This record gives sequence, structure tokens and C-alpha cells, in this order.
Amino acid sequence: MSTASSLDELYEVINKNNPFDVPPIITGQDIWNGSFPDLTTLNAHASDAVFETIEQVRSGKPKVTSIAFSAEIGVGKSHLIRRIRRGLQSENKAFFVYANKYGDLNLIHYQFRQILADSFKQSNGHGVTQWQELAAAMVNQVVAKKNTALELVNKIPQALSKNHDLIDKLTNAILNAKPKISDPDIVRAILWTLGSAAHAPFAIKWLAGKELSDAKAKELGLPNPTKEIKLLESDALSAALQIISIASDYNPILICFDELEGLEVSEAGYFKSQIVGGLVKDLFDAIEQSDVTKGVAILSVLPPTVWEQLVNIKVLNAEGLGDRLSSKYKEPLTLKFADGEAVVSVVDLWLQEFYQSHNLVPPNPVFPFEEEKLRSLGNTRPSIRALLKWCRDNFSVSPRPVVDPKELIQKAYNRELAQVNEDFLDDSDLIARALYLGFTTLKGQTIENVLIQDVTNQVKPLGKNAGAIQFKISAIDNGKEESIGVGVIQHTHGASVGSRMQKLTSYDQFKLTRGCMIRSEDRKIRKQWEAYNLRAKLVDEMGGEYIYLIADHVKPLIAILAVYDKQEIYGVSEDAILAFISDSQISLNNLLIKDILSNPATVISEDDTEAGAITDQVKPTFVDITDEVNIDIDSLLE
Repeated sequence: MSTASSLDELYEVINKNNPFDVPPIITGQDIWNGSFPDLTTLNAHASDAVFETIEQVRSGKPKVTSIAFSAEIGVGKSHLIRRIRRGLQSENKAFFVYANKYGDLNLIHYQFRQILADSFKQSNGHGVTQWQELAAAMVNQVVAKKNTALELVNKIPQALSKNHDLIDKLTNAILNAKPKISDPDIVRAILWTLGSAAHAPFAIKWLAGKELSDAKAKELGLPNPTKEIKLLESDALSAALQIISIASDYNPILICFDELEGLEVSEAGYFKSQIVGGLVKDLFDAIEQSDVTKGVAILSVLPPTVWEQLVNIKVLNAEGLGDRLSSKYKEPLTLKFADGEAVVSVVDLWLQEFYQSHNLVPPNPVFPFEEEKLRSLGNTRPSIRALLKWCRDNFSVSPRPVVDPKELIQKAYNRELAQVNEDFLDDSDLIARALYLGFTTLKGQTIENVLIQDVTNQVKPLGKNAGAIQFKISAIDNGKEESIGVGVIQHTHGASVGSRMQKLTSYDQFKLTRGCMIRSEDRKIRKQWEAYNLRAKLVDEMGGEYIYLIADHVKPLIAILAVYDKQEIYGVSEDAILAFISDSQISLNNLLIKDILSNPATVISEDDTEAGAITDQVKPTFVDITDEVNIDIDSLLE
């Protein structure tokens, strides 16, 4: 047994370092690649139930099943989901799909297809993505010499440079071996994920249902029709089911739905939990009727109140929703808070790595805490989040200076900023909320010669607006009163864009002097849309403004909004966050905010719009091969 380090050594390190001084929150990305201690005995009944279920669906009896976890906030559900993900992928036991951001609730099937594509582009823990793992399994089914996914990722780009029809040959061979596959383009796109960086990201984008440039679509041999969003939404579920069917030939699939709570509402007035619950029902029923080999399990993690609402209230004509959310068990499995023993074990886990990294041996595993104090804390049934915050605040051996809230917020902001990816560009209301928060910190200040007097997200008449104009700015511009209505319109459905622009150009109804539309430059407005004429009316006739949305200009605002939304989790106050925004000038120096306030200078060019004609579909030409079931990859490398 090692001799304990001296108290002087321990005190010096403890007073300079705090292993708990990290945000007590796990993000969606942490589920995939986060590194944090996990007490595997806590809620082991839940993770064991999932592992058992995966083995059951592997046999196809049943071929689709579902489990629900009833989880209070902070109980450690993210630790549990990450444990499940790692347990399934460590030995390639199953593909894992994680849904926690749902984007436009009006297009839930289309959003799910993107969730599916994004999950499969995550690493499987063995140096390749799940797409590449799937593609390799497909290739190995039709080749003479088997290769690991990593070997194929290294070989395919070189092979393609010598054999330009390689993907054609592989696609043909797989289609011959798998006659049940109804969409050869999906097979082709999956195979392209084994290609180089010039191919794989675009193949994944196509698999997500997103449009490619005509040149890139032609290069990959994939169809690229210009579709109305209604058609994309209607096709999305069948495309997702085809991907699930193909993947299930090689491994079971676990689809995990998380973060169903929230006040987001669809245009039809349904909450996020209701929309996602309806999606689970759609998936469950469709997979039961589809051709899946190794089976699919659906896991829904939701607060008890959300479960009660979904099973007791009729939503979206979804009778029997409870049976779809939890078909394996009659009721959800309840996730438990840590008791005294678990609290001691969690703290022990966190401190093991800390002391080992400093080559120290503490007098007891939970030093400088007292074990009895921790056990007593466990009697209060603390959430994991509350426990880690308590440890952060009490990890010391001498009077510890009060932590500056600015320091806490800066760390939280840096963390959230690092997590921001461009998926937010599909969420118009999220972007608008981030801008609105920024503007609320600028009241009374003059920017671009404009004095900001007030900002409101209650644009009246509320019923008529229906959230189309997300907020309104009252300002003085060179002595003239201005009322600027702001609409972030990232929608790709022509009717949605048009209805919002109708509101934005209704100056009299909403008491506006100027309308400001914000939209990404690559989201063209098609000439056959009503929005095409409304855009010209807004800019040319009404003195309004059309601003190109640049992702990098919004990311800081998205990050600080995330901190604002999680203020209780991070342990900081609203006032401290608003002061941080002002002091750091996140809003004051934001280029998009300046663009909104500046005098309109938009000029519409033909490049900003798209012609109405649908481009010809690019269909791959499959090359005949004599031995389609025994292609030797090595021979094609010669």
C-alpha cells in the first residue's frame, strides 16, 4: 500500500487546483466524445436493460422495441446515455443514433433524417465514423478479400484515382446481393463516405437530405432535384427508414431521443414533446412494417411530467403513444438519485484521476472531504449536477476566495462557443432569440448613429404576427423615430418564407417603419415563390433591408444565449450574464447587430435568387461487371 503524501504537498496542490471547477453540465457532443468519470453502478438497472434489449432485437424477436427512462433534471441521464453509447460501440454491438436537437418542429421527419446522418458521421470509437463502418460492412459482403473499415478508408481514395468506376462497380454488386434495397442512390452515397475529404462530407450532406451544388452532385453521380420542402418532408421518413433497413443488416440500431422538455411550439400549436412523441410513433409503426434484420430499439429519456402528458393527453391523433414509447415495459424505468454510498463513490472517482495526475496519494480517497459528510449529503438525494457544484464550492483546505462570477461565465461561454456548430443555421427562432438577447443589453446606447430605446419580442397584434416578426426595435435614427421589425427567415419551404415576409412587409398592421429580413446567402429565394416579389417590395418599395446571415457573426450570440438558458446549471445569475455581455462587448461589436441598425443598402441581384426550373436529375450510370459478388479491392489498387 502506498504511503500517503505529506499534508504540505497535498495542501499546495489543492489550493492551486480544483478538479470540480468545470461546468457541471454535459452537452450533446459530450455524449459522443466527452471525457468524464462515470459511476457505472449508478442506474445500472437502466443501462443493463438497454444492453439486454439490443441482444433481444438482434435475433429479430421482436425486431423493434422501445424503452423509456423517467429522468428528473440533473439525475445523471447524460452520464447514463454516454455509458450506453460507449458500451454498445466498444465491441461494435450496435449503431447508435442520438437525437437531442430537433430544429424546425414543422419538419420533424426531415429533421430526423438530418439527425440520422449526423449521428452516423460520429466516430464509432475505432478510428472511423459509423457511416464508414457501415460502408465497409457493405463492401466486405461483396469482395473476396475482407478489409477493416480503417483499411478501406485508406485504400479507397487511392483506388478511385486509378479506377474511376469503382463506386459504380461496388454499388452494382451490393444491389445484386441486396435486392430488397429500393434506392440505389442511398447505397452509392454511403459508399462515398469511404472516399476522401473531397467526397465524404458531401455524401453525408446528401444523405441528410440537403442539396448539393450541381457540379458536386454530378461528380458523385447522385440525383440533385430541386424540391419543395413539403416533398423533402414527405420523402424524409422513407429515406431514413431505408438507411435504417440497410444498416440493420449488419448491426442492431439504438435510437435515443433526449431533451424532449421545452416550450418550443410548432406552427400547429404542438409542443416539442408532442411532436417528437409523434415521431417515435411514426418510426415504431413504420419499422415494424419494414424489412430490418438485426432489429431496432428506441430509447426515450423524458421527465416524469412529460411522460404523464404524452400518455394521458391525445396528441397528433397518436392513440397508443405510451405503448410505442415503452413497449418492453409497462412503465418507464425510473432513474435514481445518488444515495450516500453513491455520493462517496462519485467523489472518489473524480478525485482518483486528480491525485494520480499530480503523483499524490491522499490519506483517504475522498480527501479533503469527510466521508461522513458526503454520506449525509447523499441523504438529501442530490442530483449529480448539484453534487458536483457542491464539491466545486467546497474543495479546499483553507479559506477559499469567492469565485468571480465573470470567471465562471467566461469559462461557460468558452465551453458553449466551442460546442457551436452550424446546425443552428436551420433554427430561425434560435438565431432570433440570440439577437434579441444581444439587443436587450444595448438599450440606451447609440450604435451606427442609432439610439436604441427599447426592444420587445411581443410584436402586436400577437395573433396576427404568430412569431413571424421575432422582435421589434424602437430607436432614434438622426432624430427620427424608427420601429424596426426583425425576421430571421432560414426556412427552405417557399410557403413558410412567404408567410413570414407578408408579416414583415405589413408596416401599418405591426406599426413598423422598417422591416429587416435576415437569411443566409446560400438560401436562395426561388422566382416561383411569392417571397420573390415580397423581397423586392420590402427592399425597393418599402425601404426595408435584406441582410445576409454569416454564421461566424452569430456564433458568439448563440454561445452566450446557451449560457443564459443554463444559468442555473452554471450557477450564475441573469444580472451577471447581462453584465458580462456588456463588459465583453459581445453585442456592441457584433457585425450583424450593426447591420440591422445601419441604413439599408441592399441591392437585389440575380445571384440572390434561383430560377424556377427544376434541374435535370443526375443519375449514376452503373457499369456492368462480370463478377459482381467477388470484387478484389487489392486488384483494383494495382
